[in-house]
Amino acid sequence: MNIARNLPCLAAGFLLASCVTHSADGSGDIPQQANYRPYDASFYEKLLSDRVWIFRKPARRTYRNVPHVMIFRSDGQRLRCTGRWRTREKLDWIGDELARWSVQGKGPSAVVRYDYEKKSTYGFFFYDPSTGTLAVDLFKRDVDGRRAWTRAATGWVQDGLPRSLVDACPGLDLPSGIRINGKQTSLRMDEMRRQDPDAPIRNFPGSQHTTPGNSGLGASGGKPTTTKAEIEAWLADQEGNILISSSGTPYTYVRAGDREESWRIGNENLADKYFDVVRSEDGNRVSFGRYVYVFGYPFGYLPTGHRHPAFQISDELIRRPYPRALEFMGEAYTDRRFVFHREGSSSSQGKFSVVDLNGDLVEGPHFDGMWRWTKGRLEMTVRDDPAGPRSIGWRELASDLDIQLKVWSRFTPNTP
Repeated sequence: MNIARNLPCLAAGFLLASCVTHSADGSGDIPQQANYRPYDASFYEKLLSDRVWIFRKPARRTYRNVPHVMIFRSDGQRLRCTGRWRTREKLDWIGDELARWSVQGKGPSAVVRYDYEKKSTYGFFFYDPSTGTLAVDLFKRDVDGRRAWTRAATGWVQDGLPRSLVDACPGLDLPSGIRINGKQTSLRMDEMRRQDPDAPIRNFPGSQHTTPGNSGLGASGGKPTTTKAEIEAWLADQEGNILISSSGTPYTYVRAGDREESWRIGNENLADKYFDVVRSEDGNRVSFGRYVYVFGYPFGYLPTGHRHPAFQISDELIRRPYPRALEFMGEAYTDRRFVFHREGSSSSQGKFSVVDLNGDLVEGPHFDGMWRWTKGRLEMTVRDDPAGPRSIGWRELASDLDIQLKVWSRFTPNTP
């Protein structure tokens, strides 16, 4: 069901350079768009475990208005109750337990995997927290022979099993403690929904960790799913936060004035790396290192809710704006202290005041300046100082100021 086993031209983490389509306006080649999912593997595991997905297949006449059910037991067993029209008035039902389920992939590449005795298939799930809709896209050939995404199944996830389906598929090894929804007695999808309109699970915890437009290219027919304005606003809101790519690699978006950067956070096997964010001349796409994003389509990073350690430092400096000694500023500022301020809505830059040991503003030149984050370093420029900017790496700065940081790892769960 609702499966794509081969996804040519859709890389797990990046858009492959060899996979391009010609733009409709003739302006040049653009990358094939990846159908990124709106949530990570941990979210889907929590959403589905010991719950019921009720769905329909809108393109199949033999299944018209028939509620299908999958039960995702927390021990990995997947149960299924499927009906199809034998005649206009008669439904045949089949219940089986032939597959096991798991969630695989990193960040927006998360997929539900079904393991059968001799094969594995995959479901590409899209959850809408406002309505509780849970749908699946399928990558297949359209009527013209072109491969494209289509919305293959749509429904909702709920806690209980409908009464009507308990009777339709008796003998399934249901999870212990699963309740039976006595309100849902119909074997027709539309009527079952009306019988308990509050059954769909809405706003499941963690559903805030998503991006605009990750609603599925199957639903949009391959057309844009969001707007440039929405993505720009989201990027501004996520500035300084840790985002996860589809390879599981953490990045941070930084914008100081007219300078945009993408920071890759390293670990014991991977060094920190910094990329300039480059926008195309027409303003329709932007490059975050190797990742090329076309505005309007699903975005290839997911938020975690966590701050990059560098921004934890500047947040602390602004939240507690008392005079601080900064040794890296050099001998000229040994008897000076610095007070940090935010400027506008940016988290990447701001102003500071220079004060004496009594906390009074310094008179004359060199009394204030600008700070900003760039390439993992705090850069400070004192007004009228001929020596120019001075900088320090965020790790060294945290040590000098004795600021305790929360260090993110790939095992850190998203914030509640």
